Order: sequence, then C-alpha cells, then structure tokens
Amino acid sequence: MSEITIVSGFFDIGRGDMAGFQRSTQKYVEYFRFWARMKNKLVVYTDKVTAEQVLKIRDSFHLKDRTRIIIIDDVYKLEPDLFKQICAVTDNKEAVNFRTCPQNPESWNPKYNYVTCLKPYFVADAVKNGYADGMVAWVDFGYNHGGQTCIHAEEFDFLWCYDFTPKIHLFAMEPMDDMPVFEIVRTMRAYIAGAIMVAPALLWQEFADLYKQSVLHLTHCGFADDDQTVSVMAYRENPDLFEIHPVDDWFIALKEVGGEHLTRASKIQYKESKKQAQALWQAGNYTQALKWYGKYAREKLQTKR
Repeated sequence: MSEITIVSGFFDIGRGDMAGFQRSTQKYVEYFRFWARMKNKLVVYTDKVTAEQVLKIRDSFHLKDRTRIIIIDDVYKLEPDLFKQICAVTDNKEAVNFRTCPQNPESWNPKYNYVTCLKPYFVADAVKNGYADGMVAWVDFGYNHGGQTCIHAEEFDFLWCYDFTPKIHLFAMEPMDDMPVFEIVRTMRAYIAGAIMVAPALLWQEFADLYKQSVLHLTHCGFADDDQTVSVMAYRENPDLFEIHPVDDWFIALKEVGGEHLTRASKIQYKESKKQAQALWQAGNYTQALKWYGKYAREKLQTKR
C-alpha cells in the first residue's frame, strides 16, 4: 500500500474570543499533539510561534526529520482579493441573518471562512514546491479534537498507508443530493466532514481551483460559507473527479481508510447521542445538535468498533 504525505495548517483567527465557540491556540496545539505521532511525512503551514511548538512535538516522537514547516507571516495576503470579497459579504447583516444560526462563525466571521477554504490551496502549494508527492492528504490541525472519536493517542503511532483510487476523496456525513446551494447556506446543512481530504498530487491544483471558483461564485451571490459548503459546490462542478465515502462521524475517516486499528469511542453510547443529535437537527437546533455529535467522547464506556 502507498504511504500518504500529510499536509496541515493552523492560523490564529481569534477563536479564543468567539462566544460559544471558543478554542484557544493552545487547545489546538494539544489537539495536534494527540495525532502528531503519525509516522508519515508532514508539511505544516502556520505562524512562527506555532511552528516552534509543532517541531518540538514532532521531535518528541523522533519525527523531526519527517516534518517540514512553512511559515506564513500574513495568511490574509495569500489570496487578498478573495479575503476582501468574503469580508464584504459577511459585513452584510442581511446575509448573516439569512442563516439559520447567524451566531455561528461561518455566518459572520470572514477569517474563519477564508482560512478553512484555503485547505486545497496549501496542499497544492506543497505539491508545487516539491514538499509532497504521490497520494497527499489534508488533515486538520485539530483533527479528532484530542480523542473525541478515536480515543487512544498511542494508537496514532503508525505509518498511514492506503491504496486510494486516483480521485479526490471526500468523506460525507449526508448523502450527496440536489439541494440548492442557497438552501444549504440558509439551513447550514453539513454534508462533508472536511477534516480529512485525500487526492493524488496531480489533482490538488485542480481541486484548489475548483475551491476558489466556488468561493467566488458564492460571494458573487452575496454569501460566504466554510469548507463544508464549498466542498459540495466543488464536487457538483465536476463529480467525475471525486469519490465520496459515507461516514457517520466528523472524525472517523482515518479509521475507515487505513487506520482500522484505532479504537473508537463507545458505539453503543454513540448511537444514543447521535439519535439525540438527529432529533435536534430536525428541530432546527443546529448548535446543540453538533454538541451532541461530540457527546459520546465524554461517555465512560469505551469499546472497539
């Protein structure tokens, strides 16, 4: 099976001050530490301060020589026109209030939407500069939220290999359908669990172009959203490029494709939590629904899937 090169990134967008959605930079570093012992080649795009912490963590697992850090002094200068358009949209109160949950960061925070939509940009850059080749995966810096889904950090001490088909691989919480994009934006329905995306090196630039095009199409219609909606739009533009994997959890993708040994939080408890989450989602209480999706991680019973 083929070894996968991992690309990730982190930039402080002020989430520590987002009421109801607070996560400090240090919290994200701890999330990263949980999975950072993976033995794959790793490329991380981040700021200078976080770069030092990343190298220290990887070195503690004797993986410094498999780690490359790309320091970005000002992430908003990478695609300044794109960021400007996202800012203009999120400044429009009518657009924000159009959303079912206007308090969520994807409704009003341009930095959040901009940074989450740069995921393919970073991977394409890594490929272009020779930092990554073969099969390449984007993995969120905060993947698994420190044990929310896969509960034992020591089990991430492995070399991730998997024989993916030569397509762009996305992991979907909901079946792909024909719901209009405006309705996806309004209801804030989440199809794609974007914490992991995988594709051969030669497809990442095309994926990045589709992403940027989708963001611009959305802003031209007066809206902005995060990578979940943009991924759906990119897929619809050229579905033949993609392979969609159904999943039942935001962070289960790695266990499904090469990390089968990872221990998942209790499936029994999880089923009950998901049932509650689905009921809340159907009632339109999306914020509470998402909290229930993560509840099983705090439950005491633990068993293998």
